Amino acid sequence: MKTYYLPDDLLDDAAARQDDVVIRYYNSDRDSVKNRIVLNKNMINLLVSGTKTIIYPDATAVVHAGELIVLSTGNVLTSELLAGTNQFTSILFYFSNEVFNRFLIKYDYLLNETAAKANKQPFLIFRQDSFIKHFIASLQVLLKSGGTLPAEIRLLKIEELLLYMFQTDPDRFHAIQILTRDKQQLQIKKVVESQIGQPTTVEDLAFLCHMSTSTFKRKFGEIYQTSPQKWLLAKRLELAADLLRTFDESPSGVYMRVGYQNHSSFSEAFRNHFGSTPSDYQQKHLNVAP
Repeated sequence: MKTYYLPDDLLDDAAARQDDVVIRYYNSDRDSVKNRIVLNKNMINLLVSGTKTIIYPDATAVVHAGELIVLSTGNVLTSELLAGTNQFTSILFYFSNEVFNRFLIKYDYLLNETAAKANKQPFLIFRQDSFIKHFIASLQVLLKSGGTLPAEIRLLKIEELLLYMFQTDPDRFHAIQILTRDKQQLQIKKVVESQIGQPTTVEDLAFLCHMSTSTFKRKFGEIYQTSPQKWLLAKRLELAADLLRTFDESPSGVYMRVGYQNHSSFSEAFRNHFGSTPSDYQQKHLNVAP
C-alpha cells in the first residue's frame, strides 16, 4: 500500500513545498479506501461532494458533503466515497504551525476575549453555512482558472476562513489550538514580537516567559536560529526604517519608538546596519518618492 506525503506529493517543485499555505482543488471519480497519509502540514478540508473518513491512532472522524474538518499534522488513514454522487470533490488548505502561530499572535486581542472550553482532539468538524459555501464557490473560480495563487492571497484566504470560524463559534474554535503543539514556543513568540518597540532586555524577556535567561536564549535560538540580541537589533532597526520611510517621523523622534534610550546609540546601530545615518536614509527615500 502506497504512503502519500501531503501536501508535498501534490507539488511540482521544491520551492512550492516550502510555502506556508497551500490551497488545492481536488476531485476524484472513484472510491478509495484506507489511503495511508502523512500530513506534513495541518489541513482544512472543505468537502463539496462525497464522504470522507479519517482514522487517527486514537479517534475516527466521518465528514459529509456540506461540512469542513480541521486536521492536525500526523499519520492518518483516509477513505473517500462518492456516496451516490459522480465526483468526490473538496477544497484543501494546508498550512504550517508557523502560519497558525502568527494568526494567534496577530488576533490575540480577539481570541483572549473567550475562554477555551472544547476538549483536545486531533480534528474539529464544522458545518458549512451560507458564508462558507460562497467562500468555496469563490475559491473554485480562482483555482479552476489555472495558475498558482500568489502567496499573499493564500495567506489572506486562510486568515479569512480562520477568523470566520472563530466568529461563528469562538468556544469551539479554541480546540483548533491543538494544532500548535508547543505552547511554550508560542508564548516566546508572543512575548518577543510584542516587545520589539520597547526598551526590553533579554533578561526582561526571559522573565516575561517564566524562564531563566540561559533557558530562554537556548529555546529562542531553536525557534529563530539566531540570538535574541541579534534578532531584536534587526527587528528594531527594520521598524525604524519603516517609520522613516513614512516621513511622518523625524530621525530624532524615531529612536524611542523602537526601544532605544538615546539617539546616538540608535544612529550608530542604524548606520552599521543600513550603511547610512537615519537622516540620510530618510532623505534618500524622500528624494525617490513620486
